[in-house]
Amino acid sequence: MSEFRHVFLPYCLERQADGRWAVLNRKYKPVGMHTSAYVKYEDPYLIRFKSPLTSATLQALCAPGSEWSETKVWLYNDGCIPTDSAAHWTAYQKRLERLANLQIV
Repeated sequence: MSEFRHVFLPYCLERQADGRWAVLNRKYKPVGMHTSAYVKYEDPYLIRFKSPLTSATLQALCAPGSEWSETKVWLYNDGCIPTDSAAHWTAYQKRLERLANLQIV
């Protein structure tokens, strides 16, 4: 069984070799995909940000206790599941707000 958040809430961003990003759910599928099948990250699932994501932006998007890199950032983890508490939800919401304000091509 899966929770709604496993499928429909962004869990992480993963940069691809061509510089575009996949916005993935907890199942490491593009957000909204509810499948256990292998999914290739390609059009229409990839986005390009208008401006490259800086280290500061990636760090700000990263959940507490998660490591981030220039190619992957986790918006939440098992230590701060958004649906576990109001405080976790508020912190996740702030990361989503920052992400939502980024422009894409």
